[in-house]
Amino acid sequence: MICHTLDTLDDLRASRDAMASVAERPDAASSIVQHPDWLDYEVAGRRDGTAPHVVLARDDDGRLLGYAPLLAAEHTARLDLAGRRLRVYRGDALRLLGTGVVAGPAHRPAVGEAIARQLKTDRRLRVIRIQEARLDDPFVAALAQNGGFRVVSAHLREQTHWIIDPQPSSEAWLGTLEKKKRSDLVQRVGRAYRKLGGDAALHVFDTPDAMPRYCRLINEAYARTWHHDALPIDWEAPARVDLFRRLAAAGQLIGHVVLRDDRPLAYVHGYRVSGTYLVEDLGYDDAVAKAGIGSVAVFQAIRGVMDRYPGERISFGYGDNQYKRVLASRGEACGSLYLVRPGPATAGFHMYAPARWLYRGLRRMREVSRADGPAVR
Repeated sequence: MICHTLDTLDDLRASRDAMASVAERPDAASSIVQHPDWLDYEVAGRRDGTAPHVVLARDDDGRLLGYAPLLAAEHTARLDLAGRRLRVYRGDALRLLGTGVVAGPAHRPAVGEAIARQLKTDRRLRVIRIQEARLDDPFVAALAQNGGFRVVSAHLREQTHWIIDPQPSSEAWLGTLEKKKRSDLVQRVGRAYRKLGGDAALHVFDTPDAMPRYCRLINEAYARTWHHDALPIDWEAPARVDLFRRLAAAGQLIGHVVLRDDRPLAYVHGYRVSGTYLVEDLGYDDAVAKAGIGSVAVFQAIRGVMDRYPGERISFGYGDNQYKRVLASRGEACGSLYLVRPGPATAGFHMYAPARWLYRGLRRMREVSRADGPAVR
């Protein structure tokens, strides 16, 4: 297998169609961020020196079998300790978008091994970071084998990637749930909309022409969500609207917005790729939070996707929320990882292990203390 690295935007765009044909195969990409259109958006939209470092793997006949969607940029790694953010590394790093390499299931092991060998031979590479990694990812294991990179867990506690396995229809999925849960989920829809009143309803946005209005509505709703201040996003930025147009044209974006009198009250933003619908973002107006419209909108949205695209997996992404635990059929352990080349420049990464040990110890002590505490009368 022959590996080659794309390190300019022009090279990335020249290989776009071949990469897309791989990424769009069933079970090839972990999420939309591994698609070449998203890579183009990430690089073109940044002004911090981010450049592509996409490693392609081809067979002896030159056919593209897979790739690693990597971006190169300067990175600062910090560790949160007692409210202080301690810098442990600053320098060049690669960032893997999504988790694992992009390849069909039959080729993924060989593609991962070949790309790992390519990366390990480049002694200039010191740090690779994966923000949302499956903890059992074979690509990570390949990078760590035979004196390669050292794996550093950067999360203080493991997270869960919640999933609904492929279903033939939403009714079939509901049939797998316990009766009380099923009834509660269905009844909550009616209760939520009665509380909202008026003409409140869920609307679907999935065509290129609908994207400008969709982005305007999400921008308006996002400004009234609890997470806006922590992570401000301009949903109407021209580059983002153009990206959404391209994704919608390819059937890779399905957005849902709850409107009442044309005012957005909640939204469910999601992407389709490789046989998976990813619920990427959920937001709702804090003023109507008590109606429970956020989780209700997710329930409606995934039912619609199941009926429209039978047999597709539903992914709730990285992180833990109540609605994910309620709706999902299973979870996979995930977290944030660094792969570091041992040396003086990366010595600070050794601080993560004792910090994780201390955090877990304190957490266990708190749980034991609560379990042994006096009963509340």
